[in-house]
Formats: sequence, C-alpha cells, structure tokens
Amino acid sequence: YQNDRNLPAVNGTSLLSPHLHFGEISPNQAWFAILGAFDNAFDHKDLDVYLSELGWREFSYYLLYHFDNINEVNFNAKFNHFPWRSSRKDLEAWQKGQTGIPIVDAGMRELYKTGYMHNRVRMIVGSFLVKNLLIDWREGERWFWDCLLDADMASNSAGWQWVAGSGADASPYFRVFNPLLQADKFDADGVYQNRWLGADRSDYPAEPIIDMKASRERALQAFSDLKALRQAE
Repeated sequence: YQNDRNLPAVNGTSLLSPHLHFGEISPNQAWFAILGAFDNAFDHKDLDVYLSELGWREFSYYLLYHFDNINEVNFNAKFNHFPWRSSRKDLEAWQKGQTGIPIVDAGMRELYKTGYMHNRVRMIVGSFLVKNLLIDWREGERWFWDCLLDADMASNSAGWQWVAGSGADASPYFRVFNPLLQADKFDADGVYQNRWLGADRSDYPAEPIIDMKASRERALQAFSDLKALRQAE
C-alpha cells in the first residue's frame, strides 16, 4: 500500500472513500478489520500508512465540526489577502482536461468521466490550479464537489486548503508540485496518461497553456508579496 497508493495506473488503494462517505462502512469497522488482518502489527509499514489516512479523514471531520465554513473561508486568515487570478479560460481548460500538461489532463478527464480521481493525481491537479494557474482553491473545491462520487465536504474542503497552503497543518505554499516530474516518477511508462488521453493524443493541445517555470516563479512571488504585506501591517 505504501508504494502502490502513489501509482495511478495501479489498483493500489482501498477505494473505500465513497463507502465511508455514505455510511456503508464506518472508520471504526475499517480500522479494526485491518488491525485484525495484520494481527495488530502496528509496526507494519503498509498498515501504519493506511491507518494514518483514516486518521487524516477523521481530522477533516474535526475541522468541519469546529469550523463549519472551511469550504468557503480560508482556515489561515492571511490567505484572505492572496492575489488570486480570475481567468475563466484557464479554469475551463483545467476542468476539461485541456491544459496541455498530460498528467493533469488525464486526471481531470478521469474525474469527469468516472466521478473518481486517484489521490496522487488529485494533489497534482490541485497544485497546478492554485499555484501554476494561481486560481482560487475554492474554484477547485466546487468542481470536485460537482464531479466526485465521494464528494465529501470535510475531506474535499480540507484537501483543497491543504494543497493551497491555507488549511490546518497544510502543505507549505512554496511547495509547488512539478506535474512533469510527478508524471515521470509515478507514471513513468505513461500507462495512466494514455488510458485517459489516448496514445495518439489526437485532440490534444499542441502546447501547454502556461510555462511551468514562469508560473512557479509567479506563485512564489505572490506568496512572498503576501508575507511582506502581512509583516507591514
């Protein structure tokens, strides 16, 4: 699990998220069934990683219970001043899987056609939207909410705020995923990308909608400007 959960072309995750969301199985049932299967071996690396994911899910519910507007309001208030871009064209390219970045577009097409997206790819497409395109995380949250079979207010909101850097215990904003390197690392043979884009890429954009290096530098500059603004207050 520890390794395979990161490979979108492999069936390496539990796929329990919709069943947990709709109450078909409880986190406690999953937790103790797994412990039993591993003879309570907490030190097993795969078991430890999976149980930590159940823990993160429950932490998301804790956040939603105590901060019931986290789907709309930055948990970290300093992001209220963040200079998000408004670009309907770029947002729609992302939504339709037409950004010209294969791993991003494969994920977005999987989402729209199936109501599901692999978790590693969720992080990649999320980072691309909020950091490379500099579009407000709430646009991504709303699109996932519309498309996901396991759309869950707690997990969806906390996940998007984690990617944006605005959430509780979030990924630092300056951590910008490079989707090309991510694809090389986790889908080196292009199996996942070809599955959703087609091997011939006949209807695929000739060029990416954005320069990866320049967009990363723009994101880091925006965050630096935000820090300077907060320090000046």
